[in-house]
Amino acid sequence: MGKTWIWVAVGVAIGLVVSLGLAYVVMPYYYYNYYYGNYPSASSIGPGVGSYYGGYAYGSYSISQVIKEVMEVPSYAHVYPSNNTIVFTSKDINLLVVAMMGDDAEKMFNATSPPYVHGDVFVIYGLINPTLVIPAGAVVHVTFINLDDDMYHNFVVTRVPPPYPYYVMHYIGMSGGMGPQMMLYMEWLPPANYNAGYAYGYEYAFTITEPGTYWYLCTYPGHAEEGMYGEIIIMGNSVSTTAPAPTYPVTQYPGSYYGPSWMGGMMGWW
Repeated sequence: MGKTWIWVAVGVAIGLVVSLGLAYVVMPYYYYNYYYGNYPSASSIGPGVGSYYGGYAYGSYSISQVIKEVMEVPSYAHVYPSNNTIVFTSKDINLLVVAMMGDDAEKMFNATSPPYVHGDVFVIYGLINPTLVIPAGAVVHVTFINLDDDMYHNFVVTRVPPPYPYYVMHYIGMSGGMGPQMMLYMEWLPPANYNAGYAYGYEYAFTITEPGTYWYLCTYPGHAEEGMYGEIIIMGNSVSTTAPAPTYPVTQYPGSYYGPSWMGGMMGWW
């Protein structure tokens, strides 16, 4: 009888371990489905999700054309590779952003990832996760395209600084990090189809009128935690482009997250 109970206890323990492992793997898929619909199908982004300046535009883009255009810097964008910064001097800005694996981005654009990056990245006009210096009140027209071949990504702007937890979406929402015209529930775009030569993307616009420090990031579980984020500095006065590079308070916050979250540590903490 004693041995029977021992085997029952062992079986329950094994079942619990397997169940927790499956939950950890499946949760990101459930997380996506809960907010965006059936996973992993790609549905259109429409006014029901959110609308700014007429709403979203969602579609597919030629991969070869995107790679070409992401290196075509507008006249009002001043790129400073030495401190990984792009300074914009216009009040009407077109911002082309692509998502990729960090290693692929470094090879394709001959760029260096910031030291806090440990996975996927954003590429903006040839720089990886650059700091963006933007005049207050500028209308920023974002075109975001996912060039990753096996992961989902999005592009969200927030007030909440890093470091970020694994489940960053709830953390940002609970931290009150969404200001006017900032979208938390942006759809995760599916991976690019390199065999067919096209990638998925969407377009929208936002404006930030209050000077200060903001952040852009990917809300897919684990991505921001692994360094898929960058800084936005909103300048209230004139924006400087003095050579060799402007000196703005650029601050990245590497490190581990040790705060309250949605699923952290099974007890609400990491």
